[in-house]
Amino acid sequence: MRMFGGFSVFMEKTSYKKEPKTFQEQLDLLKKRGLDIPNEEKARRILQNISYNRLSSYWYPLLKEPKEDEIFKEGVSFEAAFRLYQFDSELRLLTFYAIEQIEVALRTQIIYHQSHKYNSGFWYEKPDAFQSYPQYAAFLNKICESVKSTKEEFIKKYGRKYFEFIPPAWKSFEIISFTALYSTYKNLRTSEDKNRISDHFRLNYNVFISWMDTLVYIRNICAHHSRLWNIKLTKSPVWLRSPRGAWVSRWENEEKNLSTKDKELKCYAVFCIIAYLLNSVNPYHQFNRKLKELISSFPEVDIAHMGFTDYWLEEDLWK
Repeated sequence: MRMFGGFSVFMEKTSYKKEPKTFQEQLDLLKKRGLDIPNEEKARRILQNISYNRLSSYWYPLLKEPKEDEIFKEGVSFEAAFRLYQFDSELRLLTFYAIEQIEVALRTQIIYHQSHKYNSGFWYEKPDAFQSYPQYAAFLNKICESVKSTKEEFIKKYGRKYFEFIPPAWKSFEIISFTALYSTYKNLRTSEDKNRISDHFRLNYNVFISWMDTLVYIRNICAHHSRLWNIKLTKSPVWLRSPRGAWVSRWENEEKNLSTKDKELKCYAVFCIIAYLLNSVNPYHQFNRKLKELISSFPEVDIAHMGFTDYWLEEDLWK
């Protein structure tokens, strides 16, 4: 579908008839489209290990308008496109590790508070601990499958010693996914249960749930090596109106920023969430420093495309 004069026009579909190209043919096509490739041997080695299709996501911002013509801007090199790929790869690693720390903290808080509330490590087997019975039943099934398939020695050791098939939460919850963990938190019976946990992160549970929803989405992007650096968030986290720690004045693009003509949330909002949460769970975290160093190492990357404001370094959260 294309837009013409403000009206949507559906284009007629056709069959896909493009044939596979050799690595040399891929290079020739890029040169034909205006990409400067001074070192063809290096570029060919890169294409042999990182597919043309994957790299194409990174040279999209380097194309002239209209993008559909796939003609590169003047002076754009293969190296510039590859540098974007390298930046994104390092950004995913940094983001993944940061989210892992938050995931571990959430797991710890759920186990601690719920186990003490019910005075049992097997509290998760109680239907009345949860809002939705179908979701509770689905979770029990997932945790059973995890115990059955795990190769973790501490779970196997437990199984050799005790009658109960599923270990207590402080053991079994260590082998469930972030998605399952987050779903369990959302399904807790009362707002008091949720707030006891979210308070550790200095958030109301409604904001916390929204933020966790976003982080699960971003973690999956990182885990599957998908493009991160200039995505538009499909999960819109709730804005924090009453912060209990250092925060930012805004996390969306400014209207006056001409290089990005929208106000949709980008990666910068995610980084704000991560920094705020890490300040709660790990006062010695290095996320802020490492993010700044990464951006400095790739000065050619336009961080406005990631949603960064012009004055982000002046915000309390990043000082």
